Amino acid sequence: MKNLTFTVSMSDLGLEIRLPSTAFLRIFDQNNARFDLQNDELFFLLKKGQIKMIANDLKLIPKLEFDKVVILNMAAYDLELEYLTQYLVNLAEEAGIILRDKAEPIKITSNIEKACATSADEFLTALTAFGIKLEKKKAFSPKAQHRWKKGLSEVEFFVNRSDSKATIIWEKSNQLVIKAGAKISESGGMKSDGTPGLAYRFTQTLREEQKANWDAKTFTTTEDIVLKSVNEVGHFLYFAGTNSWLQLVDKEGRTIHELSVV
Repeated sequence: MKNLTFTVSMSDLGLEIRLPSTAFLRIFDQNNARFDLQNDELFFLLKKGQIKMIANDLKLIPKLEFDKVVILNMAAYDLELEYLTQYLVNLAEEAGIILRDKAEPIKITSNIEKACATSADEFLTALTAFGIKLEKKKAFSPKAQHRWKKGLSEVEFFVNRSDSKATIIWEKSNQLVIKAGAKISESGGMKSDGTPGLAYRFTQTLREEQKANWDAKTFTTTEDIVLKSVNEVGHFLYFAGTNSWLQLVDKEGRTIHELSVV
């Protein structure tokens, strides 16, 4: 980040920040998707200061709670809107931020990434001054202990990945239900040399046990599936490969880890 001089004004539309490049930001409190977006604009949705979504299409906004919107008008930047949006999504995910309902990912070449980084340096510096950061959440400790409580049985958790989508209910301490209609990953769990790894074998075992409850042609569950742990859920849905305590997220963007860690 760099030193930056910008102009701030207040109106009925919220806080407006004019940047040296003539790009500008608008920040306003909002809890629904009814706001205007121009052709050269992308938006951030935030909940309690944490970024929950970065996109440039209002149709992508899911049913999740948010309390603040940031709109970037990037007409001043010599960039395609889709590239800058993807760059910011990548930046957020690299920082450990879990985003909801993203557009289909696109590949960014090194020269475009460099141009995006230059532009982002300007407006992210301004956002930081107002406490909005693409920053990493507190690190997850592998020694963390989790405890089920009755209130958690009333919370829907979601997996929303490119290879898997599901709704999960943690009904009892040793009983998690994957609701019927879940999309499960078609491949994964392989070693770097292409041979099946432990994750693949464990996943295949779980899926074999549940073969009457999912369609092997469409890779979609046809009945509710009951598993014993968050770890089993991650294996069954997407061959694990990542920390599933951070993959299961409620409608407010809180992970199952956040709601159950002790």
